[in-house]
Amino acid sequence: MKEFDIEENEELLRSLIIRELENEQEIGSFSEEDLRNSLTGSFNAIKSKLESEKINIVTPVVPLIKRNWFRLAAAAVFVLAVIGVYLLVNQQPVELPVAKSDQHITNDILPGGNKAVLTLSNRSDINLESVSNGTIVTEGDTKISKLNDGQLVYNTLEEKPTQVLYNTVTTPRGGQYQLLLADGSKVWLNSASSIRFPVSFNGNERRVEVSGEAYFEVAKNPSMPFKVDVNGKNEIEVLGTHFNINSYTDEGSIKTTLLEGSVKVTSLKTRESKLITPGQQAQLNTDGQITINKADPDKVMAWKNGYFNVDGADTKTVMQLLSRWYDVDVVYEGAIPQREWGGDIEKNLKLSQMLKILEKNNLHFRLEGRKLMVLP
Repeated sequence: MKEFDIEENEELLRSLIIRELENEQEIGSFSEEDLRNSLTGSFNAIKSKLESEKINIVTPVVPLIKRNWFRLAAAAVFVLAVIGVYLLVNQQPVELPVAKSDQHITNDILPGGNKAVLTLSNRSDINLESVSNGTIVTEGDTKISKLNDGQLVYNTLEEKPTQVLYNTVTTPRGGQYQLLLADGSKVWLNSASSIRFPVSFNGNERRVEVSGEAYFEVAKNPSMPFKVDVNGKNEIEVLGTHFNINSYTDEGSIKTTLLEGSVKVTSLKTRESKLITPGQQAQLNTDGQITINKADPDKVMAWKNGYFNVDGADTKTVMQLLSRWYDVDVVYEGAIPQREWGGDIEKNLKLSQMLKILEKNNLHFRLEGRKLMVLP
């Protein structure tokens, strides 16, 4: 049976999809349910016809920008029909022109994953990638275990621990990790981030230190407020709430976004404090001033939910996301290209796949080892 591999002939499909989208006028008025039913029927009918002619359509899951996915899916049915007609008439393999990104990428880079280093109270390091699941070590009265889903769990054996020992979890570029702290609070660390915390909590407060980006779901304990020191510049105080902190030093400000509950944000430079409510974001600038703005929770939480949201982002911001997730150094050969970006992109793509998507906005690259050159 002759095979036509959609993945191998991606550029042909892209050109056909673009051509169809340029001609399509009515698809935007379809409801999502009607369109899904129509697509399923059309796809199966075409596929059955081609298979009866001894042509097997190899259709892997192709990650796409989520925005307007249904219009692309409709166009894909058209593409499949075109392929079928082409093969039935010609009975010859389709020759694919070399994509521009393929000319520049010979050593592809996989997306990031669950990678982190645990630093114990005695300052010894444990690479969490290299240890087996289960109990790793016991620190004082607390047992530390690694789960198979990239999570570190702290379980205090004594109701009132007597020792205060600190651990640090650090993610590299291309890494992420989850923690379940001894008090039941949950923490998700993004790439190039760290958190320092006591292995068990006692006293009048629960205090941790964070750099980079982290999302918290804090366990409620009114008698022991939860406080986060951010880069030594910002303090966040909560009782029980869900919030995200972005404190990457190359982004110019520290952003605290509240999803649930309430928090007080304090500038350690000016001692100014402000309360924020769900859907708000507090930004601390380099002068120590705090401003409150409306936030887009989906955009803020995209990193935790497995995708990049680039709505309103400039090229520099997009490349910072890639630098952290793929562990590459970005170099601009000339001025930074000015582009308007929008939509969501899956984080599970290889770098070559990601760059192909970005090249559709007339941005081009060359990869040299771990150095990603942005071409003029």
